[in-house]
Amino acid sequence: MNRRLFVATIAAGAVGTSAGCLSGIINDATTFEAFPVRVSTAAADEAGYEYKGTRKRVEEREFAGESVEVTNYLSEYTRTLELPLDAFGSETEAGVFALISTPQVSVAGESFNPVGEMSTAELAEHVQNQYDKLEIGSNIGGRALEPDELDVRVSFDTYEGAATLHGEQEINVLVDIAQPDHDSDHLVLIGVYPDEEGFSAESEQGRIDTMVAGLEHSDDVDVDIVEEDGDGGDNETDENE
Repeated sequence: MNRRLFVATIAAGAVGTSAGCLSGIINDATTFEAFPVRVSTAAADEAGYEYKGTRKRVEEREFAGESVEVTNYLSEYTRTLELPLDAFGSETEAGVFALISTPQVSVAGESFNPVGEMSTAELAEHVQNQYDKLEIGSNIGGRALEPDELDVRVSFDTYEGAATLHGEQEINVLVDIAQPDHDSDHLVLIGVYPDEEGFSAESEQGRIDTMVAGLEHSDDVDVDIVEEDGDGGDNETDENE
């Protein structure tokens, strides 16, 4: 599934019963909007990651028999790496760091986590476009970090896996994933990077930690909204314009 479908569907992920798009009832909908999430420019520059923009998705769903409008944000970063793989020449985009913010939904006295029932593989595959056919293996460890500006503990689990990079070659990867709550939102932080002989996965993990240190999440965070238009192109707007 393409990552552009992901944010449009996560709001239904935690509902055990059927949850479909509703039409014609926006005025009656209960609304929940997440705060945007991103990494500070200084931290991204230090880690060598490029900001690819933030996607905003508004969906109408049904929770506990009530129509609900949910707004989610997905910010993506990539890093160009030198890999010891002939298929990609000297450099290719193979480092990925993605962040999701989705609101805590409470309807009729029941609380729902829109990403609570998604597996690690589902989350990691759908938030980025560099790797596909991602298979997650064993949990090989974890670590806990604290962002410089946010009062939250980010506890990563690290998984070994295999994936196809840019649809061309299967490589071994490591996947870091954390799902902390901050303010009134559920957050998902995911890093995906190669784990190949001749490449320092440990160094790349350190760059992920630098990204976490620069985490920003609030209602006044500036993000560049990248929206898909009807022709499949991209339009960019500033969320705070």
